[in-house]
Amino acid sequence: MNKTLFITYNPKNPDEQTLALRLHSIAVTNGFTAYLPDRYDSIAHISQNTKNRILQADYVIMFALTDKLSNVVKEEIEFAYQKLLDKSRIIVVYSTQKNLTGSMTEHFTEIYCNPHQENTEKILERIIQQVFSKEFEKWDKAIEEARKNKQKQELKRKEEEKDMLNGILAILGIGVGLVVLASLLSDKK
Repeated sequence: MNKTLFITYNPKNPDEQTLALRLHSIAVTNGFTAYLPDRYDSIAHISQNTKNRILQADYVIMFALTDKLSNVVKEEIEFAYQKLLDKSRIIVVYSTQKNLTGSMTEHFTEIYCNPHQENTEKILERIIQQVFSKEFEKWDKAIEEARKNKQKQELKRKEEEKDMLNGILAILGIGVGLVVLASLLSDKK
């Protein structure tokens, strides 16, 4: 794994775009390579530049602040799934009840967060359970095996990969925090 993220958003949704830009900046300043979709030529269909960016990604992340995904975002998710073949690496966090059904939902991990019904800790626990628990178990076993066999190079590589997962979880946590904060502040207006 290369510590590479693709962070997407629904076009014509300034709140989602702002959140994606913030997460992109946080990821890049903390050692990740992060990409955003190329929406210069079209917001209706996935561009070749966007496909190239997705091909480089280890994870695809989206915070959907509306109940629907745009067609271009659906194309991005489908394309990412064809590359990654692992729905736990394509994460969509909804802050509103979603309105998406069918086989499309089998290609990404959906996490619904409602800051009015649960706290940030509960949302992060669900993300860990749905996305990262198997990965962390796998890396813990691999790290222990490398320690046992005194494989210093392999141990270092596995520890770095586990650190990357912790970093992705932190970025998701920041995103959840920003969604919760925005929701709570908008209620006070």
